[in-house]
Amino acid sequence: MFNKATRKGKFIKLAITGPAGSGKTYSALRLAKGISENGKIALIDTENESASLYATDFDFDVVNVEAPYEINKLVQPVKTALEQKYDTLVIDSATHFWNGILEYKTKLDKRGGNSFANWSDANVHYDLFLRAILFSKIHVIVCMRSKMEYVLQENEKGKAVPQKIGMAPIMRDGVEYEFTTVFDLDMNHQAMASKDRTNIFGDSIFQVTEETGELFSHWLNENQQTQRLEEEILNLE
Repeated sequence: MFNKATRKGKFIKLAITGPAGSGKTYSALRLAKGISENGKIALIDTENESASLYATDFDFDVVNVEAPYEINKLVQPVKTALEQKYDTLVIDSATHFWNGILEYKTKLDKRGGNSFANWSDANVHYDLFLRAILFSKIHVIVCMRSKMEYVLQENEKGKAVPQKIGMAPIMRDGVEYEFTTVFDLDMNHQAMASKDRTNIFGDSIFQVTEETGELFSHWLNENQQTQRLEEEILNLE
């Protein structure tokens, strides 16, 4: 009945959050390249085909999704990625699909009825969104836009200047708990793990690279070299 627990054969579900311009797409592609065993990467692009600007830097296949961001426009490409045996799927960005769910709820409210009951109907779409990500036997990297705020910070000349910072992702509250790891990017393209089941990243601040993706691959395979790789990549020596 019971079997020995192991990470082997499991799949990473990773989120990257950050404000516009923080480097979510590029970081996601670097991660995907590092974690993909056979180099087969698929990307769902809701960002006006912006991911294709990196076509000379990375080898990946893309499906471009336009409004309205109905949930089937996510679910069907996920099914196709599974059927065509891609290693890794990037969703850039999931925020559009969440906004699509909110728009669906608004349409229900305009028709009348009980708002609570309408949420129950809209939640069916959100559950489909989660299942497409969490239960698919493929690595999934989800980009989510963060709400932005400006704070005054002192620059190298000692002058207070406004700096853009990311806050909570534009997504249902608590969604970060669904993922293996969540990377938060700042406007300098630096990452910190705000949630991490791998216990690899701790409080480190680092740039996401292909080697970061390789770390996940080694962790999943319970490779004995993982600790050494952690030290090299995160400069923890």
